[in-house]
Amino acid sequence: MEKMKVIVFVLTILLNNCNSLVKGSEVPLRSVAQSDQELKNIKYIESKILPDISAILNLHENGNEEKLKKLQAFISTGWPLLESNGYKVKKDTPFTLIIPKFNINSVEKARLKDFILEHIVPGKAYHNKHDESYGNSNKHKLSFRESHGKWDLNGIGVIETMKVTENMVIIFIDGVLDRKAPYSKRNIISHPEHNEPQRVEARDKSTSFFMDPLPSKHSPLVNFLSSMKTGTKVFQHFLLKSNLTQIMDDGPFTILIPADNAFQRWHPIDWGFYPFSVPEFTERILRNHFIQSQNPVRMNDVKNSNKLPMKTLGGETVIFRNTPFPNVNNVSILADYTLSNGNQVFIISEVLFVSEAVVSKLHQMHKDKETPPLLAFPWFGAQFLSHSFLALERDARFIQITRFLNNAEIAPYISGANYTFFVPEDQAFRNIGFDRLSDDIFSSAQGVKLLLHHFVRGRLYDRDLKDNEVFETIGGGVIKITRAFEGTVSVNSAKIVESEVFVYNLGTMFYIDSILYPDILQDYISKKNSGHELAGRPPLLPTPSDVEIVPKEFYVTEPSDSEDDEIITPKALPVRFMYNPK
Repeated sequence: MEKMKVIVFVLTILLNNCNSLVKGSEVPLRSVAQSDQELKNIKYIESKILPDISAILNLHENGNEEKLKKLQAFISTGWPLLESNGYKVKKDTPFTLIIPKFNINSVEKARLKDFILEHIVPGKAYHNKHDESYGNSNKHKLSFRESHGKWDLNGIGVIETMKVTENMVIIFIDGVLDRKAPYSKRNIISHPEHNEPQRVEARDKSTSFFMDPLPSKHSPLVNFLSSMKTGTKVFQHFLLKSNLTQIMDDGPFTILIPADNAFQRWHPIDWGFYPFSVPEFTERILRNHFIQSQNPVRMNDVKNSNKLPMKTLGGETVIFRNTPFPNVNNVSILADYTLSNGNQVFIISEVLFVSEAVVSKLHQMHKDKETPPLLAFPWFGAQFLSHSFLALERDARFIQITRFLNNAEIAPYISGANYTFFVPEDQAFRNIGFDRLSDDIFSSAQGVKLLLHHFVRGRLYDRDLKDNEVFETIGGGVIKITRAFEGTVSVNSAKIVESEVFVYNLGTMFYIDSILYPDILQDYISKKNSGHELAGRPPLLPTPSDVEIVPKEFYVTEPSDSEDDEIITPKALPVRFMYNPK
């Protein structure tokens, strides 16, 4: 009985704390269902109705041929699909059709239905303009805004509005409303087996180190390595991932196999740079441990010759000597074996052609492979965020963003690693008066939402920022990449002033000259200045969408338990936290 009282008491405290936390954070935690019921056209949406398109099919207007083709393609593709899913045409019902500037035939079939519904609105949504009480057929709110005489819809520019009948308005937009951005080629996928984000370009199987393993040919070398209980597991791990498996049995070979301790020598103790995390380097080093000759080199050949030079498969020269003990390039030969196909194996004590100078130069070229120290502060469960914060804190250009990070509770949304952070410089805050905002505003729900729009899940490199590429932010919005002819790269309206600032192997930062989605805090600026803009400051720019933050579902991914992975790859974190957006 006493135990039950204690349990009830603890649960009561936890519930009270949760309620106060939700109330204090001001983050909108209403369910989607509750939010849906507030839409004026929710009954029409739930009734699964379609507009009467007979008037549209007869449209003929000079100068609008291209737009009409997109309109007719949208209808001819969408209506049969929706009718097969139970949607029915209802006459005399107002509708707004939104026609995206996008080839609908390139949308994936699995997503076509949602794409169509995203652009169909039961009701005269456009006539409500600033009224955000209408939603599209996916129950997503619509927001029309005017800036300098131009209108946009959820941040996408309105090209033209066409009134077909009293009940039908068509809006042509310069983009798409689909939140999942169907023409986004990717949001970078993480690799759970290592806490190291990887590049995403297509692999060239003729040269790539991390190519798909070939079917087993029962190679004598592979059989030999598999039979070795200890001492050669690291070499085996790398070999099976390389393309050397294609040639290892094609002729007489002498194979120099560094012992596991030789690779371990280059491991950082707790954190740092591991050279064999660079695939191209590892491939090159492996090739320089294979010697193809008319006859394999035997131990007797080494003992009977004071100097025996040979060329490796990678083009380097190795010299076998017998004094003061059998060695190759002054590296001790620990053991020798003859394989069943006649090839010769030498176990050696060091990895050839790797030195402190080589590793230092490689490190400078691959900062993105460096593993970080584990930080207990500011946010233990958010290592990328913590290391980014400490790096920005040391730079005088980022006083405002570090103040923002220090006040907005975003660590639960940016937990673990594998992120890209678009970081506004201080001048971006000053340009629109955000440098005068109080800490309380930065810590508000709106402040959190604005800040989350500067993060993308997945590690992006400069090569990933291709023209017209679209990525979804952690705040639920989208950012569009623009590459100008002169080389300038922009994220929405913000220019990138510095690219690929690597935060160890945890993620990447890009420094930008403007704030993304600044209109989220526009009301605070208006109140602060009695409805007037700050003197001499430019107006806030429109942004792509206005998406509310909803609660995130977190899950934990444990690191790989593979013995080889534990040997090969230093872990950046003992545990990595990630989450799925709803």
